[in-house]
Amino acid sequence: MPEGPVQTGEENEKAVFTADSALYEYLDGGWKERGKGELKLNIPESGSERSRLVMRAKGNYRLILNASLYKDMSLKDMDKKGVTFACMNSIGDSQSALVTFALKFRDTGIRDEFKAAVEMHKAGKASDMLKTPENSPEASHD
Repeated sequence: MPEGPVQTGEENEKAVFTADSALYEYLDGGWKERGKGELKLNIPESGSERSRLVMRAKGNYRLILNASLYKDMSLKDMDKKGVTFACMNSIGDSQSALVTFALKFRDTGIRDEFKAAVEMHKAGKASDMLKTPENSPEASHD
């Protein structure tokens, strides 16, 4: 096979938040680990599509989370470094219903940055200003 650029589907998106985390899915009364890797909150450069969460497993870059943000998406703290949320994960043969996921971060600061980024970019809350670490919610109090 000839080598060339790899198409990921993220070419027309900008990552406004990235962090290493572990992804868990709530199944049959318990949490099942889905993988560890880099989580990204991508926003479309065109502004015509929804922002989405994308996570790929470390090592083989297998897609383990691909979920659009939605207006009523609720993030709940879990333990000290985790957050839970419900979404439709658009990968593989998964069902097309809301599923509860948990993300565990290295520390509470990263978790809080993630929650702020998701709140900023949920459907219906997008603005012309892109949130980056340089202009995070802590930097501006309207």
